[in-house]
Amino acid sequence: MTRPAPLPAAASDVSESHRRFYDAALDLLAEEGYGALKLSRLCERLGLTTGAFYHAFDGWADFTDRLLDFWYQERTADIGARAHAEPDPARRLDLLIESALGLRHRAESAIRIWAGIDPRVRAIQDRADRDRIEVVAEAFVALTGDPDFSLRAARAAFYVLIGYEQVSAEQDVSALQWALRSIRALIDAPPVIPVEAPDTGRSG
Repeated sequence: MTRPAPLPAAASDVSESHRRFYDAALDLLAEEGYGALKLSRLCERLGLTTGAFYHAFDGWADFTDRLLDFWYQERTADIGARAHAEPDPARRLDLLIESALGLRHRAESAIRIWAGIDPRVRAIQDRADRDRIEVVAEAFVALTGDPDFSLRAARAAFYVLIGYEQVSAEQDVSALQWALRSIRALIDAPPVIPVEAPDTGRSG
């Protein structure tokens, strides 16, 4: 199911009053998970009445749609635009790593759980995933000239990031940084590893 609403031109175009709601919602997601994202909790966190909420938004569905648009734009589209503006592909990869390390990882995990429940959220989550892999792969291609290797390296970095975000124990961002920089270092010495179809254990 696709979401027809257009995305804002940039997260910076969002009004300050709306941004307060979005930041508070992302904080709730990060601190307490998807189940905490409720109108009463959001207004309580901001010290506002539900009337103030309905003055800013047409309803809860309108708010969550706009929240997801904001999340996608700020944490995927804007980051991709800044990366594309960097002419040096090596520096571009470094910027993308820095951006990945700076994500609200608990909020990212909560949104992925939400996407498993709501097809509207899944549509924008899938779009973010595709765009994130693509922008990293493009930077690798610019350095290696090898599209196949570059796509695999981008996917490997993506899988590391998603795995990190799903860990329920205390997250060690230095370990994530080490893992992402290790994948980046493959540019200098790409491994020669034959890629085979996985053995699923199924016969016939």
